[in-house]
Amino acid sequence: MNRQPRGRTGARRSAPDSPQLVPAPHFRSCLRLGDSSWWVWATTEINAKRTALVIIDPHVDYRSPESVVWDLVGEQVGKNGVVEHLVVLKEAAERAGIPVFYSPLYFDHEYGSWRHLNKIGRIMFERRMFDVSGKGAEFSPALAPGSETIVLSPHKALSGFWANDIEIQLRQRDVQTIILAGMAANLCAESHLRDAAENGFDVIVAKDATAGLGEASTEAAYLNFAFIASEVATTAEVVRALEAGARLHA
Repeated sequence: MNRQPRGRTGARRSAPDSPQLVPAPHFRSCLRLGDSSWWVWATTEINAKRTALVIIDPHVDYRSPESVVWDLVGEQVGKNGVVEHLVVLKEAAERAGIPVFYSPLYFDHEYGSWRHLNKIGRIMFERRMFDVSGKGAEFSPALAPGSETIVLSPHKALSGFWANDIEIQLRQRDVQTIILAGMAANLCAESHLRDAAENGFDVIVAKDATAGLGEASTEAAYLNFAFIASEVATTAEVVRALEAGARLHA
C-alpha cells in the first residue's frame, strides 16, 4: 500500500529532498528516517514566557585546553565551536528575557568514598575531573554566570532530573520548553534530554552547542537527539526563533 507522509493536520504532504528547518516563532522541522519514505514532522513554539535555556556542565574541564579530559573532548569542542555557540545562546536568551539555567557537575569528597562507578565515572575519578579543589570545576570565563543566571545544585549523576533541583526550578517558573545545550552530547546532555522529554517538557537541542567524546560519540548523540528531542536546530536557528518569539509574545 503506497502511503503518503502526513502532517499533524492529516493533510497529504510531499517529502522534501532534504531535512529543512524553518525558524520562528515556530520551528517546523522534518526528519527523514534513513532511506524510508516516512517522514516525522514536528512543530515547537517558542513562547518567551514559557521557555528556558539550560546549559549542561559549563566548566573549564569541558571547554578549555586546561581540561583533564581535553584529549577526549577537545577536537569536537573546537570543531563545533561549542564555547562560542554557548555564549551566543546565553546572550540571545538574556535579550529575549528567558531564564538561563546552569546544570553543573562537580565533585569533592566523592573521590575517596564512591564505590559503584560506570566507565565514565571511573574516567572522571581517575583524572579528578570537576574537582572543586582545582580549576576544572570552575565555570569557563566566557560563560561566567550573570546576576540572573540560575545555577542549579550539582547533578552527581548524568541527569539532573535524578540528582539536582532542575525540575522543581523549571516547574516553579512555568517553563514548558527547554532549549538544551552543553556537554557532553552523548552523556549528560543526552541524559538531561531523555529525562526532560519523559517528564513532559518540549526540548529543542542546539546541536552545534554540544559535542561528544570523539566524532563517533557525537554522531551517535545526534542520531538520538533526532528521535528524542522535539526539535534539533543550529544555534543560529535557535537565536532567530528566540528573537521572533520574544517579539510575538511581548
